[in-house]
Amino acid sequence: MLRGFERKIKPMDIVSAREVEQIHKETLKVLERTGINFLHQNSLELMKDGGCSVDSDTKRVKIPGWLVEECIKKTPGSFELKARDRKNDLNVGGNRLYYLAGAGMRIADLDTWEARAATLKELDEATVVNDALDSVHLVADTGPYTDIVDVPPIMASLFDIASHLRNTTKITIVDNGNNYETFHIKMAEVVGCDMLPFIGSSAPLTYDEATCEAVFRYSEVSFPFFLISSDMMGGTSPATIAGSLVTTNAEILAGVVLIQLLKPGTGIIAGDYAMPLDMRSGHPCFCDLGSALHTAAFTQIMRRYDIPAFANCPGMSSSKEIDVQSGYERAMSTLAAALFGAHMIVLHGTIYGEYSYHPVGAVLDDDIATWAGRMIEGFYVNKETLAGDLIDEVGPIPGSFLNTPHTRKWWKSQRFMPKTADRLSYPEWMKADKKTAIEYAKDRVEEILSSHRVPPLAKDQDEEINNILKEAQEYYKKKGLL
Repeated sequence: MLRGFERKIKPMDIVSAREVEQIHKETLKVLERTGINFLHQNSLELMKDGGCSVDSDTKRVKIPGWLVEECIKKTPGSFELKARDRKNDLNVGGNRLYYLAGAGMRIADLDTWEARAATLKELDEATVVNDALDSVHLVADTGPYTDIVDVPPIMASLFDIASHLRNTTKITIVDNGNNYETFHIKMAEVVGCDMLPFIGSSAPLTYDEATCEAVFRYSEVSFPFFLISSDMMGGTSPATIAGSLVTTNAEILAGVVLIQLLKPGTGIIAGDYAMPLDMRSGHPCFCDLGSALHTAAFTQIMRRYDIPAFANCPGMSSSKEIDVQSGYERAMSTLAAALFGAHMIVLHGTIYGEYSYHPVGAVLDDDIATWAGRMIEGFYVNKETLAGDLIDEVGPIPGSFLNTPHTRKWWKSQRFMPKTADRLSYPEWMKADKKTAIEYAKDRVEEILSSHRVPPLAKDQDEEINNILKEAQEYYKKKGLL
């Protein structure tokens, strides 16, 4: 099982316990008074049978508070995911932090920073790099690319998942819609692994038909869920962080009720993807302080429910390049999410929201992820680490701690050693042609691609994945989508 980062420090609180209860109570009012639209007949019937008030004409479901509380209690505080290689299994929740590699529609050109369609070879290479990075514990559903040369758009998601199964032994998130879940489930059965389905509400306060149908299908094979709300503050939710937390929480808890009514005890990680709306342009404000504050409070609310929490915003920089802005936005957002208690954070490789992606960025983000993860692991204070006897032995100048067994034992564990950042002295840097972090990252990507080997699928498994892709192509042809 992947260890991830084990939290030894208590998560920080951004609001008081009383304020958490205020948000919770207001959420219950919205669920019972305003309600949630479920645009799916089977979901409406399930919710009605579970005790909800259902208007079949408007498809509005009003959920009583007692049912919400009951379904929260049925949601486990942690759950396991089985990977293709069992050493990459995950135990989501508790005191662990995992990272999810990011995604981008296109690959970024590192010279011009313009985005273009990726090739299948580039898709596979990006997945191999993520497999090699120690701080990547899962890979994204539509990742890293959805605009792929010679691949019809309707098939891109399935080619992504096929690439994941072939080029990493880590867990993959999977999306839904267009009946994708049917083919995802078949692929998972071939490989013998779990997948983590992405289930998102449609803000404000709605679950669409395809999403609900996917919940029913994935529940049949007992997959846990990555349940996410993607509110746009000032657009699809109130402009205030507190108000947006109410609608976000209502959407999440409505999904919790649906899932637990369908299959009690199903594992859920609840995700926050709220961003302020830029009132000048109508675009989302990626990596904004408002998102960080929203996520901090969201994770605190999920702790109140004992439901694992996911932070989706840290990887979504507003910069169009891998540059200083991208670095500080991502680092600050990631550290905040880690300190406030997230169990999973999306980060690696994404450039400008999810518009583009590059493995060089993923390698740089490996350092950010490890730095933040190491931070929440803290350090030990005991007789040995306090080193009182050693201090007495070494004494004042000319004493030195450099040549002691204590230093040799402890020095590496007391710091963070980046794998890509420039840590040379100034004279060394001059002799090394003043290489930048991006240049070191490029070198590391080349090294990974030349040396890292992912255990291949068995021949019959690989052939069956191809057969499933062909079956999907025929299905979408008949639907007129190819």
